[in-house]
Amino acid sequence: MSSQDDRFEALTSELVAERARTLGRAGERLERAIASLEARSAGEPARQDALWEAADAAFCYVVQREVLGMRDSASALAFYRVPHEVQRLMGARRPRGTAR
Repeated sequence: MSSQDDRFEALTSELVAERARTLGRAGERLERAIASLEARSAGEPARQDALWEAADAAFCYVVQREVLGMRDSASALAFYRVPHEVQRLMGARRPRGTAR
């Protein structure tokens, strides 16, 4: 194998590893957001913020998966126990005038 082939394989390995790290970070963010949402009770004012954060984290996670060619988002959302109320807000923009 030539040194050019070795460099190409090293670059390919590094790109695959970075893709995995990126997806892992997105998954960790989603886990934290879901945990934060679950820690809030229905009437708590901070719950709305946690809901929007979870929706954004879920949306980013799904987009990252799709960039990597993984199209089955339903199984990933089920794995992370993403509530339907979060899924309904995925990709939506938070209305103006709501607290952040």
